[in-house]
Amino acid sequence: MAGPLDIVIVEDNDILREELVAFLQRPGWRVRGADCGEQLDALLRERAADIAVLDLNLPFEDGLSIARRLRDALPGIGIVVLTARTLPSDRTRGYGCGVDVYLTKPTNVEELAAVVHNLGRRLRPAADTALVLDLAAGTLSQPGSAPLRLTEGEARLMHALALAPDRRQHSALLADRAGDTEGPLSRENLAVLVCRLRAKLERDLAQGDAIRSVRGYGYRLAPVVRIAPGGSAGAGAGR
Repeated sequence: MAGPLDIVIVEDNDILREELVAFLQRPGWRVRGADCGEQLDALLRERAADIAVLDLNLPFEDGLSIARRLRDALPGIGIVVLTARTLPSDRTRGYGCGVDVYLTKPTNVEELAAVVHNLGRRLRPAADTALVLDLAAGTLSQPGSAPLRLTEGEARLMHALALAPDRRQHSALLADRAGDTEGPLSRENLAVLVCRLRAKLERDLAQGDAIRSVRGYGYRLAPVVRIAPGGSAGAGAGR
């Protein structure tokens, strides 16, 4: 996600608005407060926002009216309603006006922060920088780089680490899964394989320190690695 989220809270209760602004600033987001639709418009003229958090019972202009015109004028903006209106019909009208998430008061501020975070991820998805392991082709690649050819053992090792919980695996399991039909690797051969793969990752994909030793346990893979569909470990891998 490029830069911090920009959020506007539209709430006419001064104390609540200030509390929400202060709380949502904690993750490093840029947060402003407005007490009515007119003030919201003024803030949006100064700087665009990613997400608007709206109360519905506002002076001069109802929050649903604001939501409707925001959705028409700014199709990409995220709209969260935070209101005391709890009737199902109110919720239905809200979604009909283009609201993304409808929350009722009292709402836990942690829940509001989680809603804003998830909505922000959908609206401003991060560039996918994950490596892609293609077992059928025996390659590891990342956007903007030529695929890195792997040996069968290297592909099996990368596959085992990529699928491990927290990308962290015990040496004995890695030695077994990176082995071949002749059996598991010895501890020394596993260390050599890891060292060789580290060097390839640093040289060809600029992934220094990609495979980290975990003292007394095994190894952890630092970058996220996705498995390309199809193929099986070892298929098509280079020697």
